[in-house]
Amino acid sequence: MIRMSVVEDVKSKIDIVEVIGAYVKLTRSGRNYRGLSPFQAERTPSFFVFPETQTFKDFSSGEQGDVFSFLMKKEGLTFNEALRELARRAGIELHERTEQEKVVEAREVRLRHALTQAADYFHHLLTSAPQAAQCRAYLHEKRRLTTETINAWQLGYSLAEYHGLTHFLTARGFDIHELIEAGLVIENEEGRRYDRFRGRLMIPIRDEKGSVVGFGSRALDGSEPKYMNSPQTPVFDKGRLLFGLDRARHAIRSAQAAVLVEGYMDVIGAHQAGFTNVVAGMGTSLTETQLRLLKRLSPRIVLALDPDAAGNRAVLRSLDVVRESFEHDDTPTFDPRGMIRHESKLNTDIRVAVLPDGLDPDELVLDSPERWREVIANARPIIEHVIDTLLNHFDTTEPRGKSEAVKVIAPIVRDLSDPVRRDTHIQQIARRLQLNPRTVAEAMGLAWAAQRTASRPAVAQPSPDPNTATDSKLRKSSRIDLELHLIALLARRPTLLMDANVALARANLEVLSAEDFVNPALRVGFNQLSRAATGQPQGEYDDEWLSLIADYAWSENAADNDDEAVMREEAIRTALRLRMENLDRERSALAFMIDDARQAADAEKVSQYNLRLVDVLAKHLRAQKALRLRGVLVID
Repeated sequence: MIRMSVVEDVKSKIDIVEVIGAYVKLTRSGRNYRGLSPFQAERTPSFFVFPETQTFKDFSSGEQGDVFSFLMKKEGLTFNEALRELARRAGIELHERTEQEKVVEAREVRLRHALTQAADYFHHLLTSAPQAAQCRAYLHEKRRLTTETINAWQLGYSLAEYHGLTHFLTARGFDIHELIEAGLVIENEEGRRYDRFRGRLMIPIRDEKGSVVGFGSRALDGSEPKYMNSPQTPVFDKGRLLFGLDRARHAIRSAQAAVLVEGYMDVIGAHQAGFTNVVAGMGTSLTETQLRLLKRLSPRIVLALDPDAAGNRAVLRSLDVVRESFEHDDTPTFDPRGMIRHESKLNTDIRVAVLPDGLDPDELVLDSPERWREVIANARPIIEHVIDTLLNHFDTTEPRGKSEAVKVIAPIVRDLSDPVRRDTHIQQIARRLQLNPRTVAEAMGLAWAAQRTASRPAVAQPSPDPNTATDSKLRKSSRIDLELHLIALLARRPTLLMDANVALARANLEVLSAEDFVNPALRVGFNQLSRAATGQPQGEYDDEWLSLIADYAWSENAADNDDEAVMREEAIRTALRLRMENLDRERSALAFMIDDARQAADAEKVSQYNLRLVDVLAKHLRAQKALRLRGVLVID
């Protein structure tokens, strides 16, 4: 069976717009893309692609799903065949999950449990232990964090003792080797074992789904290192994580901008001030994987840097050597050339916001929210910032200074894959240096105004549907998480499907069907579980969908409560939320179709689409009301 993590890796590296664009001529339609149906003949485009959710819907044929569904339908492939084809395009090698891998995955579940309990332990100490008084004062007085913020982020404190955490977790069934593997305990060369974090402010680091995978920490007594993260572990990979992303996803989509700061406390302070689209890296230069995570949510990434980090030394340092990877150093760095390469490769918009001298992001955002908003709004494209910084470093009034400046800037310009952007910046540099653009281009080893083959137009990431909501009780907010979460619940108790369908029927909504799922493997799973719920013969479970939920269904995320009443309520809420997501998507597409029909003066279609939209809106309101009646906050 293929691990679900591999499926998600493939989806994270594949853009559905690019895949479908090879079959269908797509045009931008607001935040989404549309074109003629690839499944049946039509003259008016009613086929939509939604980049935010990486899904499509064909209103003419009724087909919908994700990138796997599209390839399966268009090319007649099975799920595994589609997965292998997309993995090939993404450069990911697939292999069957071995028994050893199953053991490793079970081990990872144990490590996550240990980390979760460690976070609970540290938080309890912070809020109640006398030894944590200094830490509490630091958070309230120095960082100006409220009690609500401290609780929301589950900040904690580690005792100065050598075995406090060890005793706590071993008493709860974890062996010392698990704690070492989780990065919570150190074993030195002499074989002594002791807690890694002692006498420190503890900051849980969570993955995209909100599970604790490691910790950041800060010394409170001036000892070194001042800041210390968990080491690399089977569940903590600093090159694949962004601090605060689990809380910032919705705001990043809404703002259509992700703001990256350096420190964890900067993120927490910004969120407390209401700027919840802020995240941080793991203390090293940002990796392509981290930037891809953000690009899926927003086309724009803003680096909020202090003047030193954004200035001459940082920019010049990045030009010393050519580097493809920036994961080798634990020192926080701004790597302009690396970022420009990533920007060009990923086709995203990376900008630099230079903070006022002497102010950390959390100080600025808490002291002057309006000034923070202005600084972020005035962020400049990274390449413009880098070029200006470099030009200011040289005496460009002298020929030698001009020549040196062009030589230093040349690698930056050559890294740009888009010839239009390259020529534009060559012209800007030429004007600044009072030189001929052809001369500048030749000095950089580039052709000027040469004939070039047409390149495929860049695809910009659209803005999201503002109606995508989250709530405090239903933690799974993305479509794939909702689908997986619901299937995982039904896999444990198929009869929950009947409860969910009764709740939908009472809200005057259609009962669940396979069409509610965009993931084709989960559709298969739903059909099998639906038969199980009604006592019909199920046949053998399909490995394609079973492998998708194997890790998820029995993990702490899906199986943390066996109480039937709790599970019933969770299944109903998840079903209602999934239905709302489907209706949101349909509502967005219909709005664009109505606009197009109006522009074409097609009154009949305007009327037809309006009737469908009224029906969709009514269903959405009924689903929303049903959620509210169940005590769930719904944000529009």
